[in-house]
Amino acid sequence: MKRLIFTGVLIVLVYSGYAQKYIANYEIAKESILRSIPEEVINQARNDFHIVYWHTSHGTHVNYGMYGLQDYKAGDDVLFAITNNDPTNNKLDFHNIYGKDLSVQEKTFDDITRDYLDDPANADINVVMWSWCDIRGHEPATYYLPHMQDLIDEYGEGGSKIGTGDGQREKPVKFIFMTGHAVANDNLGDGKPKNQADIINSFCEEHHYLCLDYYSIDSHDMDDRYWEDVSDDAESADYKEATGDSISNFYKAYQYSHVLGEDYYENKSAPNGNIDFGRHLSQHITANRKAYAMWWILARLTGWGDTPTSSVNNDEKNTEILFNQSTRQLSIRVNNVLSSNRQVVRVYNLTGVICLEKEIENSSISLAHLPKGIYIVSLSGGMKRAIATKILIQ
Repeated sequence: MKRLIFTGVLIVLVYSGYAQKYIANYEIAKESILRSIPEEVINQARNDFHIVYWHTSHGTHVNYGMYGLQDYKAGDDVLFAITNNDPTNNKLDFHNIYGKDLSVQEKTFDDITRDYLDDPANADINVVMWSWCDIRGHEPATYYLPHMQDLIDEYGEGGSKIGTGDGQREKPVKFIFMTGHAVANDNLGDGKPKNQADIINSFCEEHHYLCLDYYSIDSHDMDDRYWEDVSDDAESADYKEATGDSISNFYKAYQYSHVLGEDYYENKSAPNGNIDFGRHLSQHITANRKAYAMWWILARLTGWGDTPTSSVNNDEKNTEILFNQSTRQLSIRVNNVLSSNRQVVRVYNLTGVICLEKEIENSSISLAHLPKGIYIVSLSGGMKRAIATKILIQ
C-alpha cells in the first residue's frame, strides 16, 4: 500500500498551485481555489486584517468583486463579510481610498503610505495595497519595487519603524503587490503590460512577496487560454477567430453559457450596494476572479500554504490520508484505526478543478474513475482543522 500521510494540525497543500506560490494569477483566480481554502483560514483573515487600498477606476475590480462576493452563495454573507470604511466586528475591515494610484503616484506613493501609517488614527492597519491604472511607460524596477521594499523594511515584521518608541507603530504591516491591467492590442514589448507584469512577478517570486496579477487574470479565459491582444474587458479578436464564437469577449461568452448565482455573481459598488461590473468592464467575471485572487492572498498572509514544519499539536488526533495504488481506494486512519466518522473529501486536479466532492463514511472511497495524474486530497469534518495531501494515480 502506498501511503501519503499528513500528521498533525498544519494546513498545507503541497503542489505548485498552493504551497510556496506567491502570484495570484489566472491559475489561482478561480472559485474552486477559493472554496478549497479552509473556513478557519478565511475566518482568521477576515478578523485579523485591516486593509488600506489606494486605487482609481481600474482598481475597483478588486473591491467591487469583494463587495459582491458576500452576496453570492449561502453562507458567503458571513464568511466573506466586508466593510467599506466602516470597521465592524466579524467583517473584513477594508479602507477604500479612491483617487490615487501608482500610475500617478509612482514616485510618491511611499511617502503617502508613510504619512498614513504614521497617523495614530490608522494604528490598526496591517495590510497595504496600491493599484495601477495604465502601467505602460512606467518604471516599476526603478520606483515601485524599490519603494515597496523600503516600506517593507520599515513597516514589515521586524521593520525599523515597528516598536513602542517615538515615531514607531506597534503593528507590523503586510504589503500586497499588483501588476497592471491589459490594454487592447498593446500588451507586448518593453514598458508594456506583459513586460511590466513579468518584472513585478519575478521580483515577488524571488523575495516571496504576494502579488495580485491583474494582467494574467485579464489575459486568460476560463479555460486557461492566453490571448495577447486582449483588452482590460476581455475583448479579443484572436479569441473570436480561434474559437468561432459569435462574440469576441471571452468573459461575456462564459456568462452567457453559465448560471448567475451558481457559476458567477454580480459585483457591487459597496457592501449590499448597487450592482456594478467594475469600472471599464461590461461583464462580472473579471472582478469576480480578482476577488477570488484577493481572498487567496489574504489566506496566504495568515501563513496558510507555507511549507509545513515538523511541529505537532498533541491535543489533536493524528490523522492519515491513505491511498492504495493497486485498488485506487482512499481511506482515512485516525490514531491507527480506520475512521468510521463522516468526513468531507474533496479531490482537486492541478488546475484547481474539483474532480470529486462527497461525504465519506465506512472509511474508504474509490478513485478508480479518475485518470492518471497528480491530485490534491483535502479532508474536513471530525477534526478541528482541515488537512490535505498529494497523491499520484498511476
